[in-house]
Amino acid sequence: WWPSVTPITTITFCAALQYYNWVNYRQPIGATLCIMALGFGKCVAVYTSWWWWSNYPPNFVMPATLIPSALVLDIVLLLTRNWTLTAVIGAWMYAALFYPSNLPIFAYSHTPIVVDGTLLS
Repeated sequence: WWPSVTPITTITFCAALQYYNWVNYRQPIGATLCIMALGFGKCVAVYTSWWWWSNYPPNFVMPATLIPSALVLDIVLLLTRNWTLTAVIGAWMYAALFYPSNLPIFAYSHTPIVVDGTLLS
């Protein structure tokens, strides 16, 4: 479910901060700032909740990479300067770039390996 649920839930925060920054400051950096803040919060949560509390290795709990998607959303707003086009084109590109931007993180797990004579994929 994560390729479909994560973009839908994170774009709501991005849209709110992007609207605030665009209306008040005319700066199209709201989505990128929001994703960077959510990523920092995720790192804090991983270390406090998983590592300190339950001694679970933090490298097994990886946050999703959303920065390329947020940059594209901000660039669409910068180029079009139109909320409707940003909502239609930018939101679609935000969701469409989510899985390819996370593919390098999980590419190693798509490689079949042989362990004790058994093929694992």
